[in-house]
Amino acid sequence: MLRGAWTISVERGLLAWSVERSNIISCISYTVLLCGFAMSAESEDDENWHAKFFYAGPPLLASIDGDGVPVVESPSFLELHSATRHYREMADAFVKQLSMSHEVALRTEEIFNTTQSLSHHLEKKISKTAELLEHNAFVLEEILKPFPVDAIETSASNLVCRIGVESAVESSSDDVQQTIARYIPSFSARNSNGGNVNEEQPYDEAVQIIAHLTRDWSKEGAILRDEFIWIKEELWRYHHETTSLSPILVPGAGIGRLAFELAFAKEEERTSDCFTSYPFAVEAMDNSIVMASAAHHLFHNEAHTKNIYPFVSDSLSNEVDTQRRWDSVQIPEQSIVDKIRSMHNQQPHQQPRLSYTVGDFVTTYSSPSKQGHYGSLVSVFFIDTATNIFEYIWTIRHSLRRGGIWINYGPVQWHQNAQLHPTTNELRDMIEAGGFEVKHWEVSEKLVAYRHPDDLDSAHSNERGSRSTRSEAYRPLKFVAVLKSVDSGSNGQEECLLSSIQKVRLSTGRRSIIQHDFVEEPDE
Repeated sequence: MLRGAWTISVERGLLAWSVERSNIISCISYTVLLCGFAMSAESEDDENWHAKFFYAGPPLLASIDGDGVPVVESPSFLELHSATRHYREMADAFVKQLSMSHEVALRTEEIFNTTQSLSHHLEKKISKTAELLEHNAFVLEEILKPFPVDAIETSASNLVCRIGVESAVESSSDDVQQTIARYIPSFSARNSNGGNVNEEQPYDEAVQIIAHLTRDWSKEGAILRDEFIWIKEELWRYHHETTSLSPILVPGAGIGRLAFELAFAKEEERTSDCFTSYPFAVEAMDNSIVMASAAHHLFHNEAHTKNIYPFVSDSLSNEVDTQRRWDSVQIPEQSIVDKIRSMHNQQPHQQPRLSYTVGDFVTTYSSPSKQGHYGSLVSVFFIDTATNIFEYIWTIRHSLRRGGIWINYGPVQWHQNAQLHPTTNELRDMIEAGGFEVKHWEVSEKLVAYRHPDDLDSAHSNERGSRSTRSEAYRPLKFVAVLKSVDSGSNGQEECLLSSIQKVRLSTGRRSIIQHDFVEEPDE
């Protein structure tokens, strides 16, 4: 039996389940892993191709140096251990739910004096489910490990902007509180159960990691990534019409497959010893350090592929055939492993340029140091995560240079933290009011599954029959917009965007930027 596997015993149909794993030992092992990581990170082979990772999240004030300067350390990576622990807790609860169903079925069959058909099926389902959930847990523990990351220091211009943000707090707090009390209640994002959640809550759950791995890095998810072709075609078209689309920013990058594909986009006709064959420098970003950890593993995986079982913990409703629950996918595709290996034979100037930043999109990219820095931005499954979509639009406008391209793909399924829920038509008006000229706008007629082709009753699932009696899909919003110009104030510079965002948040009942995103000054 696998280490830590669920032990299952059946006696008179009563299924007893237990988990042979100590959380204390797990935490000690994780602490040892962190210590070992600190020593091994410096020994990374710089001759091999690798993507650079940066941390721009809430700074961690660890200590004060001899000159009284605050020392900011990298993240602790405890979120990784939390994600895998929660997955095991979810797995325990899932096996317990099946166990209760088994006992109910067995007792009912005995009372009605009928064949023990359902209880027999459930016994097999419980055993197989426990085995595959444990397999997934081991794979997640192998993928979600600490990784080399550099903390981004605050620039002088950002500190000047911070003074303006603090002034906004002091000058407007009284009026704002009156406004909130009369019209807008203090904002608090809530989950589906009505509980409070962080409005910038990242996708840190391990089940989300498995879903993203399946969609973005498996061969089976290739049909869902067909729209990457449309995105790259648009980039190539504008690349030849404009001076440069680099660097490309990919916010909400998740595990990074789109950013990887754009960085590895190859312009064959320019390949030579004098010109790089990969014209796009790409910066992925996400506010989840768990997603970033998985991305780092996949960007640098040269060893082997892994099997995961993405359907094993699916809902027990709408299921057609239990055998389909055991289907596996291989991540990443072998072609990805081969592509990464091939990079080691190329000169540095001929290698793809890919980086990944962990941080909040609005507070990181609305800073003065990011103004006009990017030639293009590609948002996929991203814009509907906004609490206030105005902030996203103005941050994108701020970060793009004049003539910059914004390409979008995905639904407008506004998340539970959203204060605004514009229609696609209203959203277009907002984008145009932000200084963009819309070149292409389309709500696709084609239904697209979110995680796997089988989530939609497509030709793919018909090969083996439908997986579920329910389909889950969406029609994506696709658009291309060009930034026409950026209005300037009387002093020739745009007002500090962070300051404006702070005023918006204070006047709409939300948390101050300062309380969350800046290092507090040390006491004298």
